[in-house]
Amino acid sequence: MVRLVTLANAFAAMAASTAVLTLAGSDFTITFKNGCPVDIDLYNRLASVYTDENECIAPGGSVVKTIGKDFEGHFRNGSNDAATLLEIATKGDLHVVWFDLSVIPSHLNPGFEFCKNLDECKQNSKSGIGFNTPIQITPTSNTNGKNCRELTCLADDCEDAYTFPKDDIKTHSCPFGTNFEVTFCPSGGDGKQPQEQQQEQQQEQQETTAPVTADDQATNSPEQAESAYGPSGAVNSEATKKDDTPAPDAQNIKMIDKMKFSMFVATT
Repeated sequence: MVRLVTLANAFAAMAASTAVLTLAGSDFTITFKNGCPVDIDLYNRLASVYTDENECIAPGGSVVKTIGKDFEGHFRNGSNDAATLLEIATKGDLHVVWFDLSVIPSHLNPGFEFCKNLDECKQNSKSGIGFNTPIQITPTSNTNGKNCRELTCLADDCEDAYTFPKDDIKTHSCPFGTNFEVTFCPSGGDGKQPQEQQQEQQQEQQETTAPVTADDQATNSPEQAESAYGPSGAVNSEATKKDDTPAPDAQNIKMIDKMKFSMFVATT
């Protein structure tokens, strides 16, 4: 796998709102939007270099990143890498952008680098945490409803995100040159993590003495239940009739697994 040659050159053109993250030309953009009521500390890490770059996005604000060929890394909210990750890769022979969301806990213990499910990964990692902020990524063109489509993760164990390292059906692709919008807290919310909300809800339930009736129970069906962060605020995408982009083959899965291995194994 081709490695990034000069990290210094990659960040030389970084400005407050726009940054060139690879050695290649400006090929496509990712617009990061903050829908949370608190600041987002946007961090990005290259898979080949264990170094973070960051900038702050105020509530309601946005920042644009320009990405070229041979990029491989992730974006997250916060300095702690035990966080919801957006992973992007443009390496390989195919002219595509590989992307996924991940809630795999960071710093997996030796022998569990390829844990089989989220619970096993949590129990065998130093962090035990892989989700911290709701996130949504939306291709703004070339959408086809299959591989090039919107992904949303509003809570831990969300359906669209990797929950263990070999969960490769969660990797998606769009034609190279596709622009993306990424929204933190896409449905608003209070910016709190689900664990905090659950504790508050339990406390409220203990303080509430009103009995639960049969009618109350009937209204709490799974179909009516919503995420703690509310329904997804999807961004309208420009639908096209582009051919479907590929699912990752053996070669690309090897590249993706290598990237994930470098990001989630325990460090000494």
